[in-house]
Amino acid sequence: MTQPPNPGQPFYQQQPSAPSAPATGQPYPPQQQFQGAPGAPGAPGVPGQPLGQTPSGESLFGSLFDTSKEFVTKYSRIVFIVAAIAVGLGWLGVGYMGGKMGAVATALSDPRNYDGSTFDGLSFVLSLLFSAPAYLTVLFVIRLFIELVSNSAKTNQQI
Repeated sequence: MTQPPNPGQPFYQQQPSAPSAPATGQPYPPQQQFQGAPGAPGAPGVPGQPLGQTPSGESLFGSLFDTSKEFVTKYSRIVFIVAAIAVGLGWLGVGYMGGKMGAVATALSDPRNYDGSTFDGLSFVLSLLFSAPAYLTVLFVIRLFIELVSNSAKTNQQI
């Protein structure tokens, strides 16, 4: 915050401390403009303005979210297979944990027969049976989403 000058004091304008220092009121010296090399492509538009957006290449994340390309229709089957394998492994993991928990529940009733490596096959099968509707619903939702994106990509290509 600057203070106003006293009425009795004369005003002295600041002089640059060195010949290369910028003058008061101009914080930076003017920049030189250079021409490009002969034969180099020039940027259209006004010099000093930012260039427009360049067309992007084929990147994975760009293609995943761009429904106007045929990436979705080309790779939708592979995406569904990978998702089905992941859901299937999760379903088997839940069944395995059900079998282990069944063995632990049995061990709680009779701790003498539990050696830590037992597995209850009936609990495994029951866990698979009771969790199957949830995992089939997950597969259905994944397939529905893939079809939705695939059909929207086909619609965008027709426009």
